[in-house]
Amino acid sequence: MKARSLVLSSLILLWTICCSGPGSAQEELARALARLSPVVGEPQLYPREGMEDIFAIARRFGVSASAVYSANGGELETGDELLLIPTDYVAPLPHAEGIVVNLTERNIYFYKNGRPICRFPTAIGMRGWETPTGEFTVANKAKNPTWFPPSWALAEEPVPPGPDNPLGDRWMGLSIKGYGIHATNSPASVGRRGSHGCMRMYPEHAHKLFELVRVGTPVRIIYQRVVLGYRPDRGTVYMAFHPDPYRFGDVRPEHVREQLQVHELERAADMAAVAGALERPGGVLTPIIGSPTQVLVDGRALRLALGPTPVAEDWLVPAGPLVESLGGAMEVGPRGSYLVARRGRDRILFSSGDPHAIANGRLVSLETAPRLAAGYPLIPVRATAALLGASVSWDEVREAILVSRGGAGQPPAADDR
Repeated sequence: MKARSLVLSSLILLWTICCSGPGSAQEELARALARLSPVVGEPQLYPREGMEDIFAIARRFGVSASAVYSANGGELETGDELLLIPTDYVAPLPHAEGIVVNLTERNIYFYKNGRPICRFPTAIGMRGWETPTGEFTVANKAKNPTWFPPSWALAEEPVPPGPDNPLGDRWMGLSIKGYGIHATNSPASVGRRGSHGCMRMYPEHAHKLFELVRVGTPVRIIYQRVVLGYRPDRGTVYMAFHPDPYRFGDVRPEHVREQLQVHELERAADMAAVAGALERPGGVLTPIIGSPTQVLVDGRALRLALGPTPVAEDWLVPAGPLVESLGGAMEVGPRGSYLVARRGRDRILFSSGDPHAIANGRLVSLETAPRLAAGYPLIPVRATAALLGASVSWDEVREAILVSRGGAGQPPAADDR
């Protein structure tokens, strides 16, 4: 009882000081999330017929066979599978110009005006001949180049343009001697560790990139296994976890948490989902905050920068839109540490991370504590609605959370979500 009284006294103290001006706009949360890398494209399903060639399927979709294998768990021996084609991706950097190569995912990106406009699979250097990381430029370009064999090659004479030329018909040399991006006469190697350090592309992709770049175009080569991205149209933060081709070391949940801390998202993330993603280094996108689930209040969809994140027996959503849709207003403390939801004579005090609230001077327990995302408060839908006299249910057909201001009702069971 003494501990409970202490908690109550502390909350009441906060209650007396928290009315401190207008709350943070949800637009601030959206702007903070927009600093993450963009999520681009949509995954596709392809019904494989018998033992149809995986390489041919992958090339048709503009991805590598190794990416298809990774996305489908690596075992594609039975035929007639429904294949997941990874044509969605998290760009490796939020903003850049020119070419960005992420060696872990074996993809080349081209950025224009700060945003990625295309992605191409590539082969990278084999172990012992690793492709170097760093910042370079395109130093030269050539159509139908002649290959002059380096010291490691078995060939002794220059190889003229043609089907035997390992550079294919397009060459983009880098400012680091001996390395470049080029087409190939061995397209099956694309997506693998198969070169002596250069980056090989499908010929049709090399043609496209060749036309996009000029001499002097910046080239940034990175080795990034965990990439965080935001998709505003789905209100979701995703994580992509890529393989470790050069065996630089494991990635643990605490490493991901450190990346999340940079964006002040570590408190909002589903760390169980993060841990699950770290067991599957295939680059498949995993939602770790938010979801595309809609919240309908009296039939009207809320506009949410972050969609509902299921936690325990409730969902967390940005506070402002939910409180306002229920006819209330709110005031937020510094950095979202607490907030007051007001409607008529009702006053509800939430504190970030605290599984209690004060509702009209009464201490109540919450199954799901409020959290912060980029300093913006997320509050539980079911608990907030109940405290403001509304009811919550789950629409199985629309896969939506329904909130009715007509009165309290039975909340949805956990297995209904």
